[in-house]
Amino acid sequence: MKTSVELQPPFAYMIIWIILSVVVIAAVIFAQVYLRKKLGERLKKEKKLKMKRISEATLEGKKKKYLAELSYIETDLVNNKITIRESYQKISHTIRMFVFEVTGIKVQHYTLTEIRRVNIPQLTNLVREYYEPEFARETRADVRASIFRTRALIEGWRK
Repeated sequence: MKTSVELQPPFAYMIIWIILSVVVIAAVIFAQVYLRKKLGERLKKEKKLKMKRISEATLEGKKKKYLAELSYIETDLVNNKITIRESYQKISHTIRMFVFEVTGIKVQHYTLTEIRRVNIPQLTNLVREYYEPEFARETRADVRASIFRTRALIEGWRK
């Protein structure tokens, strides 16, 4: 039986395509290993935090602004306009924004571990104190004592 179709050597089985595939896969693997090593080293390096310098008058203005915010929080708490949890959230936001405005370090976005690396022990202690009441459904934390300590940190802040 004769057929009218003539078979040709299969294109897909040419050895060049197998070799090219292996070379491309090897290049991709090499590039990934190389880039991960380079980027990993760059990410592991400790970034030096640069604190901005502000004038004494500007610092005093920032202190007044954030001390007034603490007073509003305390007033709202006393008048039962906010809960203990909300007050801790607002206190945390207040101290973080104060530190950001006077240092330029974006601590308002940092976790406690990242704040610890900034090396401002008073801030670390305050944020650690806020964590449980800030995220708990119910707490018996002493908000007024926390506001007092936050106020003391702001008042005592030096350039």
